[in-house]
Amino acid sequence: MTKKLIFLWIFLSLPLFFLGCQKSGEKGLGEKELVRINDVSISLEEFQQVLEKQPLEGKMRLLSEKETRDFLENYLIPREVLYQEARKKGLDQKKEVLAKIEDARRAILIDALLEEGLRGKGDVSEEEIQGYYKENQSLFTEPQEIRIRHIVVNTEPALKEVVTKLSQGESFEKLAAIYNIGNFKEDGGNLGYIRRGQLAPPFAQFEEAAFSLRKRGEVSDVVRTPYGYHILRLEDMRGSALRPLNQVKERIRFLLQPRKKQEAYLEYVKEAKSKAKILINEKLWTEEEKKETKPKEGKK
Repeated sequence: MTKKLIFLWIFLSLPLFFLGCQKSGEKGLGEKELVRINDVSISLEEFQQVLEKQPLEGKMRLLSEKETRDFLENYLIPREVLYQEARKKGLDQKKEVLAKIEDARRAILIDALLEEGLRGKGDVSEEEIQGYYKENQSLFTEPQEIRIRHIVVNTEPALKEVVTKLSQGESFEKLAAIYNIGNFKEDGGNLGYIRRGQLAPPFAQFEEAAFSLRKRGEVSDVVRTPYGYHILRLEDMRGSALRPLNQVKERIRFLLQPRKKQEAYLEYVKEAKSKAKILINEKLWTEEEKKETKPKEGKK
């Protein structure tokens, strides 16, 4: 993302602040005022609070004095100028604008309620991870050894050519013999049998992609390693082994967390509804349904 887009994103996501602007030291500015726009001002301390609230990516773009000044003059001040202009025109009193403000207010309040009410309820315990692991061992059982053939290139144009030719049905071995870099051209990119954990750490992604293949002849997505861009094909597999829990723990957590959050959310909503007095005008609802489903008469 470019610096300009980052600043624009920060600019649009900022809370509204009442600002004013004159050059530092200009007569009329209070001792602690940083900027003033018309009759609205902000202190240096308040401006620093605005900067502190930015997400990490935004903060990384505001490290120098020049970038911070640019943020103030080209994004924060214009935002306040436009806000004041909108109020002068009475846009804050327009029915459709007020409706959008109310929708946003409701959404913010609901998010705050759920953040408070569901805090910690989506966490997955060690016991839950172990239970899921024991009950679903087939998901974590894989071949002890697999034989992999790969195509590896070190430029994007070559990769594009390979992907295109594979999609057109050209032989994997033939393309490996033509395009592979270094000694990998030998035997059509055949790497022989490998075991999990056999490859060096920089090739962890390669290994993960290789062992995720389940059917002979299955081809992987593109994998990046220090050598270049790889496309893998599973040639053979033998034996079977259950992966240790410590190797799949985070994968299980990733699977269980959304379920727990959804269950907690549904339970929270159910409880909230049970405490509320809810009345539905079924007669009116039925009449409205009849209107919507009634076939329209053709023109006479």
